Amino acid sequence: MNYLELVNGVLMRLREPEIPTVRVHEDPVANLAKTFVNDAKRYVEAAHGWNATRYLWQFGTKKDIPSYVLEETSNGARITGVEIEGMHIHQWDLKTLIHGEARFGKPFRWAFEGTDDNGNLMMRFDNIPNAVWPITVLGWRQLPDLKDDTDMLRVPDQPVLYYALALAARERGEVGGQTAAELFNMAQQYISDSIALDANLSPTEYTWAVV
Repeated sequence: MNYLELVNGVLMRLREPEIPTVRVHEDPVANLAKTFVNDAKRYVEAAHGWNATRYLWQFGTKKDIPSYVLEETSNGARITGVEIEGMHIHQWDLKTLIHGEARFGKPFRWAFEGTDDNGNLMMRFDNIPNAVWPITVLGWRQLPDLKDDTDMLRVPDQPVLYYALALAARERGEVGGQTAAELFNMAQQYISDSIALDANLSPTEYTWAVV
């Protein structure tokens, strides 16, 4: 579903008139619905490592440059693995990396080093690269808020729709005889069902074994 469809889905269930566009609207109920949809989207995205929000960052190091920006992470991200030339390297604490004697060569560990001016995560490597080394970072990223009519939702739509509706019902008191608590329960069931379906797409990531 796109942003306009989600907002109108909330408005329809509130027994409110649907709107032709999300760009400019003076109706306070419609504006609340727009806000609640994005609130719900952020909540659902953070509830699980969705396949739809999985991301692979790939870049090459530069000689004598220890720190690098992970683009498009200003909305939040979760990193699960870092590789150099296909070999996993471990996360370390930043204090160890910056207070030791500077060493140059092939990086063998990394640490987060705050954010840049745009809020994107930064990574620091040790050894400080002495050449161009290929880096691969695997993880998940939070997507930007929906803004335009045709902006598409990447995560499952029912949890977002019903969580936004529950937020609206809490503001209003009830919706069509359903209380906010009932709608929150429905939204949570939709989230649980969607997580179960999504996890089935990557079964090996949820299988634990004693080693």
